[in-house]
Amino acid sequence: MINPKHHKNKCMEFFLRYPEQPLNQWCSCVQVWLWEHRAGCNLAHPGGGKTMEGSHGKADHDAPFSADGDSAAVIPRKQPRLQLSFQQEEQKTLRNYENIESKARKILSTSCQKMTHLFLLKDMPGHLAYLRDRLTTLDSRPALEPLYIGLFGSSGAGKSTLLNTILGKRFFLPVSGTRTCTSCQVHVSVCRSKHYEAKIFLLSDEEWKEEVRNLVTLLENRHENSEIDGDLEHAIKVLTAIYGEGADEKSYEDLMRSKPVITIPPSRVITLRKTEAEDLANELDPYIRNQDGLEGVELVGNPQCSEQMRLWPLIKQVQVTLPPSDLVPEGVIFVDIPGTGDANKKRDEMWKESILQCTSIWIVADVERVFGAKAHEIMVQEAIKACQVGKCSDITFVITKMDKINVDEYLRSHPEVPRDVSKRDAILGMKQDLKARKTRTLRERMKRNLPSDAEVLQKQELVFPVSAQEFWNPTVLSKEDTEIFGLRAHIRRLYLDTKRSQLQDYMKEILVVFSLVDVYHSTRLSPSPSVNKEELNMFMSEKIQSLKNSTEVTFGHMDAPLINGVRSARTKYKRNIEKVFMQGKTSSGFHRTLKAVCVRKGVYVSRVFNRIDINNCLAEPIYAEIGAMFANIFRKQALTRTSLQTSINEFSKEVKDKFMDFGKVTNMNRSKLNFLEQETDIIMRAIDREILLKKKAIYESLELTIQAILSPCYEEAANIRGKDTCARIKATLVQNIELEVRKAMFEKAKEKMMSQFQDLTEQITAKLSKDFLSMLGVAFCQNDQLMGALPDFQGECQEIQNLLRTLRQLE
Repeated sequence: MINPKHHKNKCMEFFLRYPEQPLNQWCSCVQVWLWEHRAGCNLAHPGGGKTMEGSHGKADHDAPFSADGDSAAVIPRKQPRLQLSFQQEEQKTLRNYENIESKARKILSTSCQKMTHLFLLKDMPGHLAYLRDRLTTLDSRPALEPLYIGLFGSSGAGKSTLLNTILGKRFFLPVSGTRTCTSCQVHVSVCRSKHYEAKIFLLSDEEWKEEVRNLVTLLENRHENSEIDGDLEHAIKVLTAIYGEGADEKSYEDLMRSKPVITIPPSRVITLRKTEAEDLANELDPYIRNQDGLEGVELVGNPQCSEQMRLWPLIKQVQVTLPPSDLVPEGVIFVDIPGTGDANKKRDEMWKESILQCTSIWIVADVERVFGAKAHEIMVQEAIKACQVGKCSDITFVITKMDKINVDEYLRSHPEVPRDVSKRDAILGMKQDLKARKTRTLRERMKRNLPSDAEVLQKQELVFPVSAQEFWNPTVLSKEDTEIFGLRAHIRRLYLDTKRSQLQDYMKEILVVFSLVDVYHSTRLSPSPSVNKEELNMFMSEKIQSLKNSTEVTFGHMDAPLINGVRSARTKYKRNIEKVFMQGKTSSGFHRTLKAVCVRKGVYVSRVFNRIDINNCLAEPIYAEIGAMFANIFRKQALTRTSLQTSINEFSKEVKDKFMDFGKVTNMNRSKLNFLEQETDIIMRAIDREILLKKKAIYESLELTIQAILSPCYEEAANIRGKDTCARIKATLVQNIELEVRKAMFEKAKEKMMSQFQDLTEQITAKLSKDFLSMLGVAFCQNDQLMGALPDFQGECQEIQNLLRTLRQLE
């Protein structure tokens, strides 16, 4: 055993060596040293709690801790050391990034303070206002935007269990082996706080009223037949939870006059804060556990629990923050996205927005439902769409509950395997099979919709078969076999790559501001004849117009696939609508589902039939035709002549070359030239962000146009009541859709998309004209007395350059 005094000295040694580091960072260093000497130590939880959570929620205080938040009686020597060595190197890189960011922010903050007296002027010249705005924006903006990782899967697939395991907290989010648990979207992240906190956001009053109106419509005439489906049960539960027994028999007007049986906070936000993870988990559970959790729970004796559990229909989103952790870096936000959408309109809109916001999407599926499930097809398509029009650059398929593999079933499908194969070998063998098969089908699916050189297709590992249960209670598999370590490593790599890239861009923007101050100084200290910038203005106007022309040509390549798509849509629309209707062939209550679809303008997420989207169904043949060209136009790697980025890169290069030539001819000061070049990069990055935001609207314009055209048709169908409701709704939909197709519905959708492309062209042109005109005006502004009051930032500029050089050396 290690001498306690020696242990204490070692802790102090690390603390003195890294005084600026958080407690959890140098504790980790001590842990590594202790493991190397094969001894344990009761260190505090890296996340700020008092204990590390093990298989029963608390650690064994007599056992050494493993690197992943659980206790172990004996720690093997070799494998954990390899794992720790790898993590230790990443921790070192992360510390370097954090140190660089901290120093850059300190330099920037000091620089802002130096100019505070100038920023208080009432009549501030335009160029100083420009400088002030750039400095204050940079000072308040985070260097790293949040990295969203979406866990996207069917109800009961084990998303919450997986997320708990990634976080190293087994029962933090509610889990159940027998039923769906999460009833709303949950965001989980870490922050620099010692508390565990949750914010529960509720639907607004208007959003709730719309929900009640839709539910009442769904319940109309439900007594005409005895069939009770999942959608009907859900509607009854929702109204009963908020308004009490008998609410499902009341009209909308009566419900609006009724007082809810629960207290709804006026702010529509509930905040929970605890010092222990277990305490927050217990208090949070009733808010996010699925409505099935009400069954079998005695509510009478616990009014507070009853209130919490009855609030679930109103909950829009839950945001949970944890103290710092060695397992998950700050800046990573996990989004637990339930199912394939939500029957509530607002939650469904958030469902779609969250998918497009994610940098990485994990499609989570139970091992018993990996192939053939319709819901998975919807999820894969949504993930691919996120790569096309959102921020997603990573799709990962996670197969859960691998420990459920049956040896006899494995032997039947693998006759060549020895009959005495162990369960571990059977699971590992099945893992390899599933990896190969699912990787092949997923890659083929993505290749049909994404460019062959898309970033996501270059990934070596697309599929992770995992077992969270075995990770916590190893009976058959080792922890390495469960692939939880692999998923955590995947997160860390993605985070470090993103952090380095964004930090580099952030410091470049700081340099641009310092270069501008240097421009003002050089103008004051070395007065020269006024430089005629008209030549540059004319050049910029010509180049922006040239970019506009080339952009129009690029977007023009969409015309042919759109024409083919319209032709295909006109041919297939009857067949596609019939597929929607066929889903309810054996259901006598399908008329309620169809009515719900019509009430919600063609989109409804049913508990019986999954997601039904008539607008997307009609637009799908067009999307199939334009997918490859759309992705090619907006691709960022391996550019082609039809890629928008090709024209933008060429424009940027020509502008910089012109500045360089102009500088030589006019003997332009180097500071001014640096500013023009660096500010050009900033302007072009802003254009990239504009394009990213706009391309989503362009892509969705097809189905939104169809939805707008069919809106009167949906309204008419939603008002149908009485005998043969289902048949009459179908007939109304078919007749009106046929009529609108004859009246060129698909052609109108095509023209709307092309007009959106034109809007983007105009948007790019206008922004470039405004930004470059402003930039040239600032760079060539006339000298005035205020210039002399500007502080000297040459030292700060050199420090930022040194930090940027250090960051590049870490790549």
